[in-house]
Amino acid sequence: MTQNTDFHANYIAAQQKAAEERVQTRANLLVELRALGVTLIEIQYEGYGDSGNVEDVTPTPATIKLAYDLNLRAETFGWDFAYALNPGFENNEGGYGSLEWNLETDKINVSHSNRYVESDTTDYEDL
Repeated sequence: MTQNTDFHANYIAAQQKAAEERVQTRANLLVELRALGVTLIEIQYEGYGDSGNVEDVTPTPATIKLAYDLNLRAETFGWDFAYALNPGFENNEGGYGSLEWNLETDKINVSHSNRYVESDTTDYEDL
């Protein structure tokens, strides 16, 4: 029983640490993106078959091009943020979605969809 308790405690501690890191990453990205004049950033993500990735990062205004490192950090933040809301969505048929971050108000909206397989069973007995 102790082993399970330790696993659970470790899991909770890791989740708390990840949440704290997301808060700090968000604050850092907010400052950097605002300094560039970005007012909105949209991140498209996709996952299935035990893997996933960010498909696209689109800043507004569209004339702003993010440096490779900043784009990568925005991708990672978007994935981590969406994953924290929908853990495991990369498994099986997977899921996908978009994260829209309004940098003027520092509000994030996530639209997420899960894929699933549906079965319809009909039983015939004693015919």
